[in-house]
Amino acid sequence: MALEKPLAHDLVLDLTSFQLIRSGQRVKLEKTPMELLTLLVGGRGALVTREEIVQTIWGDAVHVDVDAGVNTAIRKIRQALDDDADAPRYLETVVGKGYRFVGPITVVNNVVPAPPPTATAARARPGRRMSVALLAAGLAIVLLFAFSAIHRDMPAVSGDSQGRLVIAVVPLENLSGDPGQDFFVQGLTEEVITQLGQLNPERIGVVSYGSSTAARQTRPVIPDLRQQSGLQYLLEGSVRRQDEQARISIRLVRVADETTVWTESFDRNVGDVLSLQSEIAQRIGRELQIRVLVRANRKPVEPAVVESYLRGRFELARHIMPVPDAAGTHFQRAIKLDPSYAPAYAGLADFYRSRGIGENGNNEQNWRLAERYAAQALSLDSESAETHTALAQIKLMHDWDWSAAREHALRALQLNPSSPEAHAVYARYLRIAGNMGEAVSHRKQAVALDPLREDLKIQLSLEYFFARDYKSPVALARQTLADDPNHQFSRGALCNDLGYLGLFDESVAECGKLLALIGRADWVPAYLREYHERGYEAARLFLARKELHEILKRPQPDLWGLANAYVLADMREEALRTLFQALPVHDPGLLQIRVDPEFDSIRDHPRYAELVRQIGFPTE
Repeated sequence: MALEKPLAHDLVLDLTSFQLIRSGQRVKLEKTPMELLTLLVGGRGALVTREEIVQTIWGDAVHVDVDAGVNTAIRKIRQALDDDADAPRYLETVVGKGYRFVGPITVVNNVVPAPPPTATAARARPGRRMSVALLAAGLAIVLLFAFSAIHRDMPAVSGDSQGRLVIAVVPLENLSGDPGQDFFVQGLTEEVITQLGQLNPERIGVVSYGSSTAARQTRPVIPDLRQQSGLQYLLEGSVRRQDEQARISIRLVRVADETTVWTESFDRNVGDVLSLQSEIAQRIGRELQIRVLVRANRKPVEPAVVESYLRGRFELARHIMPVPDAAGTHFQRAIKLDPSYAPAYAGLADFYRSRGIGENGNNEQNWRLAERYAAQALSLDSESAETHTALAQIKLMHDWDWSAAREHALRALQLNPSSPEAHAVYARYLRIAGNMGEAVSHRKQAVALDPLREDLKIQLSLEYFFARDYKSPVALARQTLADDPNHQFSRGALCNDLGYLGLFDESVAECGKLLALIGRADWVPAYLREYHERGYEAARLFLARKELHEILKRPQPDLWGLANAYVLADMREEALRTLFQALPVHDPGLLQIRVDPEFDSIRDHPRYAELVRQIGFPTE
């Protein structure tokens, strides 16, 4: 059916991409409110009762505080529509009954027609089967896109012949009515993933189905999850916090038939919620008849300690570089309140490690503090995969203690094989050791365990590049750009990797787009002229020398970035001199020179062999 083109100021519900558009702009709307809006629009003009909403959105096995859930979803829909409950233009409340969608809206979908409501439609009650059909059209596309980016040419995380089960954990939903509590809910999600991963690694694997707000906007289509990744169970739930109390509701669903295996709600003091996640994991193990490996539960702590710790983790997770001071402040406050709280020390170790990398890679004080706090965390809890991962990063990227780095990375994987961070740090070790095949394999595992984490997909793309597989990062980049045309890393990957594949016209076109994205549009005419008159290598050299000129303007240029610029500008002696300057401070970038294709041009230089000897790379 041909769809009329929506006007710029129309309200559009696009089910093919599962998004709401107002005045031509995409409006942020989380998973449950989006599902409810789709349900209400599907029965335009008709009353949709609260009972029908509960049945359609949450199903027969109620596992959340549904009254609060409905109220929160309605409130968020009204905010997205800029609607007023007292004088509604779109969403009308029928007191004591339910809701009715009454406003104009264009539905983009081949399944759901968009005519004005008829008398028949006004009497109709959208049942569960109908609403699922409405949702599936748009959601299947979203899910297939998300999974195809990581499952193409890569093994799924799945069970094995010995009966290993795989559980997908959906981010818990914040029903507190306060976006400021997202840090709390996200922290609980990550904790339950960690506890499940350590329950019995030989019998249970855990996949995080999204760790961002965007992930919550996509409702998992269970048949697609089963087909794409061999998942047996899905874990979902909600959190509602009121002052120092929290209600956590959990539901475990069997993927094969969508049957609820177990559901329960827990009321706890905020200081007890992290230990509760261990209890939930153990309850799930018993429900699935899995032998639970005994590990001491965390002792209950003061609510302020838990809150400070979770706020610190939240700040670390949402900032890559530079890491804000607030993250470290939160961890330090948790330690001041409870000097025996091991997770806060591990968080502070990650904070200072990130600072050590971000501040020119040579801030010795940051690295030393990172190691100090990681050692304290280990002394308080020697069975924490999180702490062993932090120590592996420090030993690998700064100390260059290969055996200790390998030992801690493998211990982290042993404690929690479902940890993406543990796979990522071991992949880095394997790359440094020259085992690129296994490094790529562990990067794939990290992405498969947390499919929507952008940083993990970027690391996988780089690993492909170092392994000289240029086609795979091109495929990943094109899939990302289909959703976000302004994604700088993906545009840069096409600019670079297409050139390595010999697709020069395409590479130059992508480089031109990248230059525009990063504020270098004024370079494009001269760059294109260089390409058409003198060829691809001359144009590449033109860009490299322009970038080198910009770097040299900085009062203290990053040594690794400067060495890269010299290499690309075909200035071998200057590149080697800079690399040797980075050697005493153990710049982490040096650890990729054996595999980075950009450094091929200096590998026949005698000083390169001496540099490799002084680094003393491990062998694997």
